[in-house]
Amino acid sequence: MLNALLGLMLGRFAPVWFLLVFVPIVAAEVAYGYWIYHLGAGACLRRGAALLVCGQLAFLLGALMRPMRGER
Repeated sequence: MLNALLGLMLGRFAPVWFLLVFVPIVAAEVAYGYWIYHLGAGACLRRGAALLVCGQLAFLLGALMRPMRGER
């Protein structure tokens, strides 16, 4: 949920270089899953990939919500 909301906000108001913000967030979420839920390496990779894809798709959706040039 955090990645989706952050992706929408960044896609709407920030340039594409802000996609790099997702890397440390996903790393922290995967580390949390590893230490708290004792996930294996395969589960951590799947979870990290799913979180990155969710954030990127939300970013693209946010980019589609940007106003077009000349639109008021």
